[in-house]
Formats: sequence, structure tokens, C-alpha cells
Amino acid sequence: MSTIASIATAVPRYQQQQMQIFEAIKHMHTNTEEDQRKLRFMYRSSGIDTRYSVVPDFCSDKGDNKILTDSEGITVSRKLEDRLTIYDEEAIELAVEVVEKCLPEGMDKTHVTHLITVSCTGMKAPGLDIDLIRRLGLRRDIGRTSVNFMGCYAAIHGLKHAHYIAEKEPDAKVLLVCVELCTLHFQTDQTIDNVTSTIIFGDGAAAVLVEGDNSTHNGWRLDGFYSEINFEGLDDMAWRISADGFLMTLTSQVPPILERTCDAVIGRALKRYGIAKNEVDLWCVHPGGKKILEAIERGADITKDQLADSYEVLRDYGNMSSPTVLFVLEKMIKNPAYTIRQKNLIGMAFGPGLTLETFHLSHA
Repeated sequence: MSTIASIATAVPRYQQQQMQIFEAIKHMHTNTEEDQRKLRFMYRSSGIDTRYSVVPDFCSDKGDNKILTDSEGITVSRKLEDRLTIYDEEAIELAVEVVEKCLPEGMDKTHVTHLITVSCTGMKAPGLDIDLIRRLGLRRDIGRTSVNFMGCYAAIHGLKHAHYIAEKEPDAKVLLVCVELCTLHFQTDQTIDNVTSTIIFGDGAAAVLVEGDNSTHNGWRLDGFYSEINFEGLDDMAWRISADGFLMTLTSQVPPILERTCDAVIGRALKRYGIAKNEVDLWCVHPGGKKILEAIERGADITKDQLADSYEVLRDYGNMSSPTVLFVLEKMIKNPAYTIRQKNLIGMAFGPGLTLETFHLSHA
């Protein structure tokens, strides 16, 4: 058995309104007034009000640009090396912040037995895991795993490994840390993938402490995991490295594919977990975008009210890739009404592949 002992989230310092980002981007992604009208509609209908970034490029009052324009305001395309330099500086700061928020007050950091780091927006070696060990004073013999470049569902993959460790080691205290700086990879070229990415993605971090059988916390238990790859969407959601940064592919076919297939996948997941659909009290769904949430509603017959927490996270933060589903989970875990009344929680997230990852939490 494994238990979620604590969970926390964090965002970087630059908060930006959705239409503020539009004003900063519109001259790069449009050529005519008609193009601007269409783009403005896409931003306004995204279901997103605010997002966060580690760079001030979208804050008109800052007068400072790191990735999209030069010192004279001329549009540029920063090279991958420049973007990853910012990642190396900023990711560790956000990771330290979210871990400090996550670990229970008074807990000796050397009691953390395992560290799992997750990111698809920056990579190096030695990596974020070793940076965290040094900055936080974690033990040198800590068990560590890095989950890299898996995309939006990677937090569930990290939770799965934390669960496996805690199941085998009753005294385990496994720290999962997800950090994504998606805005560093915004592109200026006027492709539909670049436009879509710039509309929905933001930066954020989440951390979860998972403990084994000897945990003193009585909370939500991790009971199981189920995932499937749908090769029909293999080329419709992708994340590739280029000289100018990481490039997102997110076609309009993703919501229809999810709508057609999600209910069957959910059915197989529930069979694995040994519960019926009407026994699910909470749905913790990764808000990859407004259209994706609407596709899940229609395809799986889940109501908008049941996805209220997912819609709220999308509205307040956008899609932050891997941490996003943990932002939803934090809202649910820290809601006293849920803790008292609800027994079964099903989480799911989607990513390149097209992969659908799910997990089951239960509450005593």
C-alpha cells in the first residue's frame, strides 16, 4: 500500500492575463486584421484567464524580453541553447519552492528515501535531480529516477513508480517533483501548432510525497494504474527537439480521437481497479485544453460539474504539461468536503503517443 502524505503546487513570478499574451503575440502570428480577429477569438474562447511564465516577455510593463524579441523589440527566434540556459536557472528555483511547500513542517529532509523528477521542457546531465539533492541537502545515497520527455501524462508515470517503491519498502518516503517551463519554447513561426501552443501552455511545478505502509498519514491511498497507447493518434500529439527549441504538435484530431475512444479505455481501467463507473466519486482529469475536456464529457458521459476542478485549473493556469493533473489533484485532496464524503477518485492524463494514463485513489 502507498499513501499520498502531502501535495503542493507552485508557479513562477510572472502572472499574465490571457489577452495580455495575445497583445504580445498577435504581430508574430497574424498578417492581417482578419487574422487578428480570428486569433483574438481563439484566445477569448480558450477557457483560460491567466497563465504564468518564468520570462517577462508577455508583461508589457516589464520592458524586458528573453525569448521572442530582441532589445529593440524585433521578433527573433532564440536558439535551443539560449532557452535551456534559462531553464537551467529557473527550473531549480521553482522546484525548490514547491518541495519546501510540499514537505510536512518539521520533517527532516534526509528522511526522504527516493526522488523522482519529471520534466519534458528541459534536460541536462547532471540534471534537476542532482541539483535538488544539493540545494535541499537530501541524502547522497537517495534513490533517484528521472522521467524525461514524456509530456502531459508524465506525472502519473512518476506517481506509478513512487507507488511501486512504496509498496516494496514500508518505510519509503518518495518525493515526486514535476517542473515544466513550457513558455520557453513558444515559437514565432505562423504554424497552427505554434499558434495553439502559445494559446494554451504555461509554466508550473508540483510535488507529491508518497509513503509506504509505515506512514503516519491517513489520507488518499494509491490503489492502481492503467494506461493505453492509441496508435491512431501517433502523429497528432508529439513533442520534438529542434535547433530553435522544443516543437509541439497538437492537431485538431486529438479531441475527436479522445471522444471516440476514452470511454472504452476508462471501462478497461475500471475493470482493472475492480470498481464500477457509478462508484467513482471524483474525476481528476488533466485539462489539456477546453476542447479536450469537452471531448471527455461527451465521450465518457462525465458531466461538466464533475470536471469543475479541471476547468478551474485550466482557467487559472492553462496547460502546464505534467504538473497540471497534480494541480487538479491538489484541489481535490485539500477540499475537506471531498475528504469526508468521497471514497474513489479516478485520475487521467493524455500525452504523446497518443497515450492515456490513469490512476485510482481510494479514501478510507
